[in-house]
Amino acid sequence: MGLLVVAALAGACGYTASARYQPSGATPSSGAAHDPTTDPASATAVALSVAAGAATETYRTDIGNATAAFVADIGTLQEAVDGGDIGAAKSDELAAQAQYDTFRQLEGSNAVNASTLDELATEVAPNGSFAGLHAVERDLWTSGNARADVAGLSVEAPVAQYLLSRDRLTPEAIGTTAVSELGWVVSTALPGREERFSHLDAVDIAAAVEAADQAFAAIEPVGRTVDPDLTTSVAQVFSSLEADVASLGPLTQVPDAAIPTTLRLSVSQQVDAATGGYWLVASDGGIFSFDAPFEGSMGATPLNKPVVGIAAAPGASGYWLVAADGGVFALGSTGFSGSMGGQPLNAPVVGI
Repeated sequence: MGLLVVAALAGACGYTASARYQPSGATPSSGAAHDPTTDPASATAVALSVAAGAATETYRTDIGNATAAFVADIGTLQEAVDGGDIGAAKSDELAAQAQYDTFRQLEGSNAVNASTLDELATEVAPNGSFAGLHAVERDLWTSGNARADVAGLSVEAPVAQYLLSRDRLTPEAIGTTAVSELGWVVSTALPGREERFSHLDAVDIAAAVEAADQAFAAIEPVGRTVDPDLTTSVAQVFSSLEADVASLGPLTQVPDAAIPTTLRLSVSQQVDAATGGYWLVASDGGIFSFDAPFEGSMGATPLNKPVVGIAAAPGASGYWLVAADGGVFALGSTGFSGSMGGQPLNAPVVGI
């Protein structure tokens, strides 16, 4: 499950961008019910809350730096276009595209602004006009009014910078953004579907991998607190991805046709290892598989209590389900090590 699980575990610390840690048993007016420096559980909760808050601020700073660099790159691009320096303009356009890839998943939530920055010819009606970086790419590598298209970009880039400056993502949202970045690499950049005029998708591959790695780095301290082994595994995958990207050489000199098939396969496999698929479980025990193997379910089987959780089996093919009464169902090749089913509980089980 990789990065998705790290993201979920990061979110499990209960941190929100506006939340502040409050020891259990205490209210804002009553004071702490216990000393978090001597209560191990509370100390861990405090550490998680601090790490989560740091992750939010680190990523916010990273995105702020990326959007500022993007605005600067657009300014440099405009100077090159206005000065008639096509060679410099091409380099500047690729640099701006790489910066945009850093926050493309976040910007995508604002469809109007995103379309003014990175619209594809395939996203408009046949022979229709499109705007943004790809319009400039077309202008520079084939033909078009680059000056007008860059002027439009120079107006919209600061809008994106301002809108994204307001975002404060939770660790779980940051991890999910990294997963989306890597998914985009496999679905769009690797097949050469992004740079349709320059055919230099290696720039996007590298930028998106770096963006995902940057997002992971922000939540890594949280992940190492809640599941160090899994977090180490994801970090190793990112090291392999970065090595694959580095093997491409100078990115602006690698046309899509020159990207080795072996590297495309390796990157795809590493992305799958980092992100994987996932399962959703319903309260009746039904399983919904998304890019993950289906290993059976408890759907249509009478249950004493509803299912409340699912956990992937490390090193095996399958998963465990747990019901509110503590009953455990091992599906696939997972082992069964017992349950609390049939035992009196003070409170219902809520997860596994």
